[in-house]
Amino acid sequence: MTGHMTRRYPIVRHRELWPSIPWSALRRRALVAKADEILVYRTGRDVYMDGTADASLAARATAVSVVDLSRDVTLISAWTLAARDSALDFPARVTYRCTVVDPIEVVRASSTDAVRNTRRFLTRDREPSGLHRAYAPGDERGLHEALTTLVTARLARRTVPGVRVLAEVHVGPADLHAMEA
Repeated sequence: MTGHMTRRYPIVRHRELWPSIPWSALRRRALVAKADEILVYRTGRDVYMDGTADASLAARATAVSVVDLSRDVTLISAWTLAARDSALDFPARVTYRCTVVDPIEVVRASSTDAVRNTRRFLTRDREPSGLHRAYAPGDERGLHEALTTLVTARLARRTVPGVRVLAEVHVGPADLHAMEA
């Protein structure tokens, strides 16, 4: 399933648990994983997925997270980059495709910004300002290569624990009214 990152990702929901208090006292329903989701439990420092441990561990869990296992969840960043010596702008877009490959690692890293807000983490740099006015109209290929190099380097420095992130760069021809990529 391919979807857009319109909700929390990769941890969709999280709940701290108090094993000594029965669920009925809390008046909350237990978290349930939907299709393409999995429950990941934490018991102290141990983290395990639903179905990989015996039921007694789930009963002693101190927290449970619902992790999205959908393939290729997309996040799009788009900008207009000014062309050199021209009033034209290049529309540029980076499409990130994210897939959880290790739900346990995702939950272990749940306190990091990379997991807590993956959207902000991947798009932290507002736009590649160093590429403004660097390429002449007609040199979409050069701008594409430079932007691809920049995005690849950022992904090498900014990993999202437990998530495979692929990026695809698109640069359109310079246009007077390049508002969207």
